[in-house]
Amino acid sequence: MLWFSLIAGLVFGSVSAGSMIKLEAPSPRQKREAMAAAFLERFVTGFVIGPVARGLDANGLLIGALLGLALSVPAALMARVYVPIIALGTIGGLAVGLAYVLVY
Repeated sequence: MLWFSLIAGLVFGSVSAGSMIKLEAPSPRQKREAMAAAFLERFVTGFVIGPVARGLDANGLLIGALLGLALSVPAALMARVYVPIIALGTIGGLAVGLAYVLVY
């Protein structure tokens, strides 16, 4: 389970940070900070989906979607960019949940 969680977190975090490469930012420092924050947020989301689904003995797709959505809302509120952040979190959570269902 630990390996699954680490890989899921790294992949989800990398996809999220990678999606921000072409975005404009007021300064290079702010862009690095935003990308690091996005990576860490998505890493944690991807990391916890499998253990939570296993611990609750629940469907990984449901847990992935719920955690992806719930953990995306604070960042969306702070950034005032709602649809892309919440959509990526929910879709990514579903993808990690599906991977969990297929592996376990």
